Amino acid sequence: MKLGGQQMPSLLGKTLAGRYEINEVIARGGMATVYLGTDSRLERMVAIKVIHPHLSEDPVFRDKFFREARMLAKVAHSNLVNIFDQGDDQGHAFIVLELVEGITLREALKDFGALRTEQTIQVSRAVLSALSQAHQNGVVHRDLKPENVLLADDGRIKVTDFGLARELTTTTDTGSLVGTVAYLAPEVIKRGKADTASDVYSFGILLFEMLTGKQPFVGDDAMQIAFMHTTGRVPSAKTINPDADSQLNELMLWCTEPLMENRPREAGVALAQLEKFSATTDRNVDDLAQTLLLRDVIPESHLTEVLSNVSRQEDARRPFSTFSSKLLATRWLIASLIALSAGSFGGWYFGVGPGALVPIPSLADKNQNQATDLLTELTTNISIKKVFSSTFAKGTVIGSEPGSGVLVPRGIAVTILVSKGKEYVSVPELSGVDLVTATAKILGARLAVGKVSEWFNSDYPIGSVYYYSGQDGTKLAVADGVDMKISLGSIPIVKGLQKNVAKAALEAAGLSVRKIVSDYSNSVAKGEVIAVVPDEPEIGKGSTIKLIVSLGPETVAMPQVKGETILAAKSLLESLGLKVIIDTKWLTKDYGIKRITGSSERVGTTLLVGQSVTIRAR
Repeated sequence: MKLGGQQMPSLLGKTLAGRYEINEVIARGGMATVYLGTDSRLERMVAIKVIHPHLSEDPVFRDKFFREARMLAKVAHSNLVNIFDQGDDQGHAFIVLELVEGITLREALKDFGALRTEQTIQVSRAVLSALSQAHQNGVVHRDLKPENVLLADDGRIKVTDFGLARELTTTTDTGSLVGTVAYLAPEVIKRGKADTASDVYSFGILLFEMLTGKQPFVGDDAMQIAFMHTTGRVPSAKTINPDADSQLNELMLWCTEPLMENRPREAGVALAQLEKFSATTDRNVDDLAQTLLLRDVIPESHLTEVLSNVSRQEDARRPFSTFSSKLLATRWLIASLIALSAGSFGGWYFGVGPGALVPIPSLADKNQNQATDLLTELTTNISIKKVFSSTFAKGTVIGSEPGSGVLVPRGIAVTILVSKGKEYVSVPELSGVDLVTATAKILGARLAVGKVSEWFNSDYPIGSVYYYSGQDGTKLAVADGVDMKISLGSIPIVKGLQKNVAKAALEAAGLSVRKIVSDYSNSVAKGEVIAVVPDEPEIGKGSTIKLIVSLGPETVAMPQVKGETILAAKSLLESLGLKVIIDTKWLTKDYGIKRITGSSERVGTTLLVGQSVTIRAR
């Protein structure tokens, strides 16, 4: 098997950290392989998640992988999978966790479609309870989907795979479009930022699937689905399944509000609403501790009657009792992808005995010599690896492999990771694309979305990018923000409109008419708009402008010039804005003494400013 251009080595038959025997492959994914293993010291079966070699070589990804363990150690809940150990063996970064026999919610939906109301309530309660505990501890899941909800054979329901989770105390900028796009909240797609309300949106999509058996948005590619999330809203489940429970449907619609401020702020709020109406509904649903036994005891001939109403009271106590025996016969071992904090005192530590392993010291922000001195008491097998970093100055130690806090035997090989400064990348071409596409391109280039502003620009369609940081070819550091300007299209064309109509049109477009001034115009009728003058070179919604309204053509009356000197007559007419043509036989030096004998226009005639008048002196 090849991943990232490298041959994926087989670990079958090998032993990691001198303790964990690899027996068989449970599942493979884009980031890791999960194996069925044996803990030889405690003599128990475990699941072992090992990240792929091409990712293991990336210090940033390794740090995220082990951060998952440290972060989830502080979140303890019955609906989360137990965690045993983590470590590194010759470049194989791994996590050890408990085995859970059963199926995923995805398999249940695939085989049986929409769940019964009793089943939906019980899964929702378990998922929201687990998320609420995480949110209270400042952790966002960021990848909630049916594949990460486990329905165990012994009735337990567990949320898993916090591999994409992140603490709220740090930035929640994703750095890339993580998570399955079908479950991503609009703000994650648009800005790459997630918080507890984003998890609530993902739960709402999950609830829609349980009520209908289908996803709300389906498209030919991920970009099309992302566009649907950012431009529309999730429909009522009753449009697909008229029998869907009304109160669960209302909860789903609330959780999937497009604006995050309109959703429950975190999972505990949604859970309280679920408990409020489920407690008053006669559904015979037990509390959270109730088991969901998947072993069927009804006759085999009825195993496929998933929606059977026979013995409803018994079904209510065991919401998943009618699952197919085929699934039970072929069920596979599901491994939770949750890790253990290095400081925790799990069963593995007590099994080995205190003091058998020592923690890797924290090396971050030290220089290379200081980091080496800190490690000498632990091991002399020390190597140096230089890596890019957007947060650590060049020459500063970022961390180590294995990471800080990981318990290891003395003498183990330790690599000190030293920053070689920021890595700079080119900004992808964004001109003319919409914001969703631009966001995906930016995150795909390992950059972040910076300041996004909207301005009127007649050269680009509404909603398209017309300017962005790095447009001139300048490279940006990885994780730097890319500022973008989005076109609002052309300013409304109001020339020739009456001033009141023009003012209303401009204000409807979001502009503020600061001042209305008048001016003469030979081409625009009196009372109509001549032009719009912005107060700034770029204008957007809320910008102020000046409106110039026509007074009509400017006119003057032809004065008496007969008998005046040529020079005096010329000066008088030009002062009125008229153009003067002189018809005379006299030289210019005589203009001050020779007098006008006639003109092309009669005295008192109305003339347009700028009109030509001929004066004669002979």
